[in-house]
Amino acid sequence: MALPNTSVVAVGIEPPLLTGHALEPLTLPIEAPRDALEDLAIELHAGAVAILPAARLEPALRRLHVLQSALDGRCRIACCQTELSPLAAGVLAGLAASVAPYTPSAALLADALPALEQELLVAAVLPRVLRLRKPRPPLRARLRSLLPGARFLVSPEPEPIVAPVHWRHKPPILLEDAGEEIAVVHAGRVRGVGAPAQLLTEAFGGATVEEVQAPPGLASRWRVTQAIEAVAYPTDAEAMARRVLALPATTCPWCGEPHAALPCALCGHDRDRAIATKQVLGRPEADPSVSGRGAGRPAEVTLR
Repeated sequence: MALPNTSVVAVGIEPPLLTGHALEPLTLPIEAPRDALEDLAIELHAGAVAILPAARLEPALRRLHVLQSALDGRCRIACCQTELSPLAAGVLAGLAASVAPYTPSAALLADALPALEQELLVAAVLPRVLRLRKPRPPLRARLRSLLPGARFLVSPEPEPIVAPVHWRHKPPILLEDAGEEIAVVHAGRVRGVGAPAQLLTEAFGGATVEEVQAPPGLASRWRVTQAIEAVAYPTDAEAMARRVLALPATTCPWCGEPHAALPCALCGHDRDRAIATKQVLGRPEADPSVSGRGAGRPAEVTLR
């Protein structure tokens, strides 16, 4: 496989190793020293997609802006935030790196991230659900949380699930017959759950389950002090790329890059808004996305 022209940068996200996905994203820790920033700047290509966690958006953006200064205009970055939980965000960054060789531009890869998120199935084992917001637990689950030894398997999407985990009851089945097309990574711990791999293998339809290092903030993301998070993902990178890149793309008239959504993830140009402005003002097309930025150039980091 040829090296991708588009780089993927995980900012403040720790991507795990994934089965079937040889390429890994570049990483930019929020506390990265100057030397690490300079080394990363050397590795970046003409276009890049930066994935930032919404829970730590401000510090991640600050670190990304420092990197952009070191690049000195050599690379345009499409900046995308994700609401996914910590481990799932890491898996998303890993899958994006696998899709990068198949995409013609960083803008199109950024537009494909929502479809890439839909490729994931996220679940967690929690000791209580009193403060859980998504999925919203029913009253009986909240009451059960008050009992000693309570454990729950929860999954927010596609169908919200909050189910008790007990030796007398089998866990809910999240996937049917996963086979080799699906793999699962899990991280974290919950007191009293001694064999999470066995529980998760059954819940995910016999998929291969691998434990990875827990990323920071995993338990707090689920509003508890202890949690096991698990993420199922497809192992066939090429087939996955075909699915998520099946987008009606067009060429951005400002930067010339293929993209599928407005505004352009790379330069911020909104073709429809520019046409409307031209019609209202009755003058040649002006790009509102660059007003006030100086030198008539679009911003090199566009947050969406």
